Amino acid sequence: MQKTNNNSPIAVVTGVSSGIGRAIVEHMIIDGYDVFGSVRNEEDAKTLSKQMGPKFKPLVFDVREREKVRLAAEFVKSQLNGQVLHGLVNNAGVAAFGPVEILDDEAFDASIDINLSGVRTVTNAFIPLLRGTESKSPGKIINISSLSGILNTPMNGAYCVSKHALESLADIYRRELLPAGIDVVSVRSGPIQSEIWNKARSQGDTYDDAAYQKMASKVRRIMRRAERDALPASAIANTVMDILAGRKKRVAYHLSKGAWISRFLAVLPARWADRLITNSLMS
Repeated sequence: MQKTNNNSPIAVVTGVSSGIGRAIVEHMIIDGYDVFGSVRNEEDAKTLSKQMGPKFKPLVFDVREREKVRLAAEFVKSQLNGQVLHGLVNNAGVAAFGPVEILDDEAFDASIDINLSGVRTVTNAFIPLLRGTESKSPGKIINISSLSGILNTPMNGAYCVSKHALESLADIYRRELLPAGIDVVSVRSGPIQSEIWNKARSQGDTYDDAAYQKMASKVRRIMRRAERDALPASAIANTVMDILAGRKKRVAYHLSKGAWISRFLAVLPARWADRLITNSLMS
């Protein structure tokens, strides 16, 4: 495999087989990056390599597989040609639909393992490659988070818990890595056009239990409206590129047509937010 070009910035992106991750890779390649993108199987690796061309190099691992992640980081290091990794984008994630009381344990655990622990596993493996030198600036870490990381909503508990924890993890990393100059930024998206909608709809009927039937039905209607208003994945990709280029300086960005609603509800007194959110789902 040909090594990276010394003149090209280099980035690692997780979860690139479709949706947001794929869009980020496409934008990076257009901007001249060499990109290492993670997928979970060899078939996706071959397909994407063919579609993306020589600027793309696949990494095959599940973010829960610590040894495979470590080996992937070693491989990227061997390809850097003495360069500093310009960016690490933690994009891989899952969403589980259903009330936390009856959501199956495997789905809840997977949300935490992939959306939180997996991010830590990947970040720790690649931090050494992001550290700057006397002649090269340090790289940046970008976490693809969610507005669910600042607002807790019924029937979305596992995802909310994992993304709230991810926001905490980002703050801790940013403060611990500040002396090294490695910035950590969250991109908090609302509804984005992706396969996640089909997956969420397929889970919905499982929870039409008597205690949650009305709430589940209303949430599915809200999801259908949200899907119609969803932003294209390119909106996330453009923001990622702006952050990497230094055109955006904040620690977090909110991307959604109705992002202000989530931000407003997140700062309301908890009892007020409880009533507003629950009443909207039971009316």
